[in-house]
Order: sequence, then C-alpha cells, then structure tokens
Amino acid sequence: MVTGVLAQREPIVDVEPEVVKRWHSVVRVLFRFGFVVLGIGMAGVWLLHALLRTFGVPQETVSEVAKWTALHPFTDWVGTQIFDVRIDYTVTGSGDTAAKWVAVFTLLLVAVPVTAAWSVIDRRRPNYVRLYEWFRLLLRISLVSALLLYGMIKVLPSQMSFNLERLVEPFGHMSPMAVLWAQSSLSEPYEMALGAAEVAAALLLILPVTAGLGSVLAVIVALQVLLMNLTFDVPVKLFALQLFLYVAVLAAPDIVRIVRALLGQAVEARPQVPLLSTPRGGRILLTAQVLMGVWLLGATTVEAYDGWHTYGNARPKSPLYGIWNVTVYSIGSEEVPALVDFRESRPNGGIPNATDRFRRIIFDIPQGITMQLLDDSLVSFPARIDTDQHAITLSKDTTHQWKLATFSYVQPQPDRLILEGSLGGRPVRMQLDQVDLAQYPAVSRGFQWVQATPYFR
Repeated sequence: MVTGVLAQREPIVDVEPEVVKRWHSVVRVLFRFGFVVLGIGMAGVWLLHALLRTFGVPQETVSEVAKWTALHPFTDWVGTQIFDVRIDYTVTGSGDTAAKWVAVFTLLLVAVPVTAAWSVIDRRRPNYVRLYEWFRLLLRISLVSALLLYGMIKVLPSQMSFNLERLVEPFGHMSPMAVLWAQSSLSEPYEMALGAAEVAAALLLILPVTAGLGSVLAVIVALQVLLMNLTFDVPVKLFALQLFLYVAVLAAPDIVRIVRALLGQAVEARPQVPLLSTPRGGRILLTAQVLMGVWLLGATTVEAYDGWHTYGNARPKSPLYGIWNVTVYSIGSEEVPALVDFRESRPNGGIPNATDRFRRIIFDIPQGITMQLLDDSLVSFPARIDTDQHAITLSKDTTHQWKLATFSYVQPQPDRLILEGSLGGRPVRMQLDQVDLAQYPAVSRGFQWVQATPYFR
C-alpha cells in the first residue's frame, strides 16, 4: 500500500475545481502569499536563471537579469534605509551575501501588498485548486533543475574536488566548510552516492506518476543538504532553506498518506485536478514536462562533465605534481635557517618575499602552486610552468602581468627539484624533496573488509 501511495499508481480521480468545497478565507490568503513568494519570487526566478544558463546566455546577461529579479532598485533602497547596508550584486560564489538576504526580505515586503490586492480583486473565488496544481508543477520543475545541477557535479566529482594541500594543512587551520569539503572529496564513492540520490529524486519528479516518490526522496536529500550547510557554515544556507520549503510543500500530502497507511488506516484515491481542461492538452503538457526534464538532464550533465575535467577530480595535474619539502633554502650564498617567529606579522598581505622560509611547495593544478610557510599557513598563487624551458613563473594574476617570482628548475632525480631564481628582487635557491603520498593514511589506507582492531589515528 505504501508503494502505491508513493508512486501514485492507484486510480486518480479527476475533480473539477468547482466541485471542491470552498477554502477557508485564511487558507486562500496564505496560498496567495505563498504563490507570490515561493512560486513566482523564488522558484520561478531560479528556473528562469537556470534556463538562461542552459541556453548559453552569457553570464554577464544572466547576472544582469538576476539583479533585476532581485527587485533592484527597491532592494537597494531597503538595504540602505532599513539595514544600513550598501547592496552589491557582484557574484562571489556565496549564496548568503547581504544582497541575497535583503532581496528575500524585499520580496516578502512586496508580497504583502500584492497579496492584499489579489485578495480584494479575487475575493469571490472559492478556491485555487487548479492554480495549486500549477504551483506544484512550478516547484517540481525548479527542484528538478536544482537537484540535477547539484547532483551531477557530485556524480562527476567536481563540487568537492580533492586538493593536495589538504594533506598537509593542520586540521585546526581549516574552516568547518573546508573540513566538510576535504572529508567528502577523500571518498569519491561517497560524493557520487550523495549526487546519485539527488539525481534520482530529480528524475522521479519529472513524471507525475512518480512525483510522489520523488518528492519524499527529495525531502530526505534536501534535509541532509540543509543540515550540512547549517552545521558546517556552507554559504548556501538561504537557497538550501528555499529548496527544503519546495520539497516540504510537494511532499506534505504524500507523507500524510504514508503515515496513515503505516497506521493501518484506509488511504483513498487522491483527487487530482487536471491542469488543462482537455485530454489532448494534458498529453501535450506531459510531453512538455518530459522534454524539459531531458533538456535539463542533458544540460546539467554537459556542465558537470566540463567542470569535472576543468576543476574536478578529472582535471589536469601539474607537470610537477606532488608535495615537495623544502630541505635547503638560501638567499644568495647564505642559507636561511628553518626558524619561524609567530609574533611577526607579514605586512605584504601574504605575498612571499625572499626572507620567507618555506616548509613545502605543493604542485597540484597546472595553473597555480601553493606554498606552506613554517607556521603551517598556506598561500596560493597563479603560476605558469614551462616544461620545455624548465621555468616557473609566479604571479599575482592569472594573466601573469604582475610577476612575483621567476625560477628555473632542474630535476636531478625523480624525487628532487632544484629551483633557482629571483623572489622579491633577491636571488633565491631551493632544494625540494618529494613527499611519498603513501605516508598519508587519508589517501593510502584504502578499504578493508576485515580489521583486527579499529584503525584510528
């Protein structure tokens, strides 16, 4: 019986809106407010942005559309007059910027008079049964888009990609989000399983016949994502809350039916109002849903595949890939001792100079290198490695117009590098010895079916 409830394979009774009893006036007002906020202001806006990206609209255009759908310039006024915050719509990678939070507050403010006007104009309507079904369809498609996007970048691991520097960075130096990313990236099967659950929920949500099962699975997925974002301080809390609201609205009727079935109560066929008045219209709408789902699946797969090979776990590796200990460091002919003074600050804001003594240099991606100082802090910079000329250029910017250091290198042995060049205008020479990655249990331990004792160190 539970399976029948989830999959909705039992007979569905079509009911015309006029037959359904009159909704309570409070329910009608709450629905109007929810439709404006969740439907149009959140789910509709997300779906618009997602479709623009899948159709290849330039990011600058998408950002400009996002600015106006955030109710600019009213949001700017709310930010300055109510919160004393200057709204900046610059894309930073964070979903919890002040601009986004203020935009949601502005949306709630705007929804109040819109709901009031709608309630006055449409006060005689007994219910919104058919519009409610369209509302659910909008939430479903928006969820399909979001779950496919976040799911595919886990199935093709690129959201939490493995970085070599995490092996030498002290645990206490990492932020909670970095800890979450590091532990997830250490196990590709785990990350892929998380993504597979999101993709499965999205695919089930595409068709009405499986949407009930998909919405219940999406509740579990969305709750897990929300908990991780809240407990590990991931700056996507606002959007995670929105997704959870979508799935809560979608799954609530089916969860109630599941609970009733588990309690041994009779579960009747669920009345369903047709979205369109004719069978042909219903078939066209169903076909459109399938085509939309296929399009979103294809677009997100391509995007995730590109990300997987660009910055994910399938990305190219540096030609000097590895962790290298700095065993000899000299400025001119004078060797710099391995000393560190934690009381001294670095006035240059992280830019290395010749007097800095490095503990390690990490070559991970071809476009950059990471240096670990003697206090275990990490600094990363754009880099260019010319294997033909055996040269390394360290810069402030990715175009390498502002060079920080240039080195020539030789590799007398596979596990040894000699770097000579200029850093901060002074001659520097370094000897690097490669670290055997097998010494790190995080990557070498592997999986064991049989263990005499817990391996916990």
